[in-house]
Amino acid sequence: MKKFILFTLGIIISFSLLSQNYEIKIKINGVNDTVAYLGHYFGDKKYVVDTAKIDSKGNVVFKGDKNLEKGIYIVVLPSRGMTYFEFLMGNNKKFSLETDTVNFLQSMKVKGDKENQAFMDYQRKMVDIQERRNKIMPEYEAAKDNPEEQKKISEKFTKLNEERVSFMDEYIKKNPNTLFSKILLAMLDPEIPESPKDEDGNEIDPQFGYKFYKSHYWDNIDWAEGGLLRTPIFENKLDYYFDKMIVPVADSMIPESNYIITKAYESGDSLMFRYTVSHLLHYFESSSIMGYDAVFVAIAEEWYMSGKADWADEEFMEKLVDRVNKITPTKLGNIATDLTRMQTIDDKYVSLHQVVADYTVLVFYEPHCGHCKKEVPKLMQHYRDSLKELNVKVFALYTQYDKEEWKTFLDEKNLYEEGWYNVWDGPYPHSKFRDFYDIYSTPVIYVLDKNKKIIGKRIGVENIKSLIDFEKEKIKRDSEK
Repeated sequence: MKKFILFTLGIIISFSLLSQNYEIKIKINGVNDTVAYLGHYFGDKKYVVDTAKIDSKGNVVFKGDKNLEKGIYIVVLPSRGMTYFEFLMGNNKKFSLETDTVNFLQSMKVKGDKENQAFMDYQRKMVDIQERRNKIMPEYEAAKDNPEEQKKISEKFTKLNEERVSFMDEYIKKNPNTLFSKILLAMLDPEIPESPKDEDGNEIDPQFGYKFYKSHYWDNIDWAEGGLLRTPIFENKLDYYFDKMIVPVADSMIPESNYIITKAYESGDSLMFRYTVSHLLHYFESSSIMGYDAVFVAIAEEWYMSGKADWADEEFMEKLVDRVNKITPTKLGNIATDLTRMQTIDDKYVSLHQVVADYTVLVFYEPHCGHCKKEVPKLMQHYRDSLKELNVKVFALYTQYDKEEWKTFLDEKNLYEEGWYNVWDGPYPHSKFRDFYDIYSTPVIYVLDKNKKIIGKRIGVENIKSLIDFEKEKIKRDSEK
């Protein structure tokens, strides 16, 4: 029994008020004299679009003059702990369903819609296959010390998967243009052929399987079918592609994101384009992976600031452009903006680019920040233990304007060491460090190479040495080529 966990009354995509109305008659045995909600998926969320009363006999009718777009819909029962069941909304907007609260799926009966009947049959088939798989699993685990026996048992899993794919293929062939066929196609993985071998039987390319799978990953997606957005499938497939299939660096992610967004853009389905570009913009903006903000900037510039995302209003664009302008100077590979005439605790002047070192750690902090109180002393310990011997120097910038507070912090934490520069932008602020380094919270750590190129940003103290070791190894490999 499914429960409606994420419940949202608002909806970000408006329905077009067309003449095509809907009427869905449902009888739910086991519930009466209450209300039911009609909703649908949109990515990983669910949205409510209608409410209706359930009478004393369990009958409820959802009807209206809206055009309910295609997708997987849900009927939610608040009186039953927000449990819900699913049905399909294809081209047919008028049909009947009957079910029972004991088991929504197994008791489901459909009248007047063959596509919905197929949807229910598929779900029941998948439940049956999963139950048979669960029965085989103990056998497989019990044979863990017998590889030959495990191999025989694993063939049963293979046959179950073949049965699943065969069931899907049969429906798709008979009903090629239905929404349900497009949903099933989207769920099918590319069939990877045998890897090409040389005359001695050795694989020519050990990565053949990955490359084939990646290049055919989107083959079964109909980019013009907006109904796929009202299922959990498209978003899951999109996130899996960027989570698992692409090398997690900006240089790989930027062309891949543009490739996917272009597919949606050229499909002609404006909602598919809007969803895809918006989702990926947020995906890279909110990621904690270092360097992904450069992908966010690339998407913003290519698709929003170019005017292609014509739905974006003035307020949104102002915030987006401001964010892009703040991130751009700090992208990995850029030369860090020089911070000139910064004052040390003993009132001397020093500039960031004057620091001569193989690597410079630039840290922004303030003493009242609880995290700073832990991380800055930890950085000093790492500096003394291992970083200093790598010809690393630290440019530690106090972000506030109370010199006594600053000095007290430095004294209490013993933050004095050769090669460690304690600086601030006081008493007369001039450097605009917050703008140049996107400082909206503390602590923030950047790592610069000997040319003051940014090689690391917003990383933890414990990751600094491994980043430098990686960079040194990369330089060594490049020099040997």
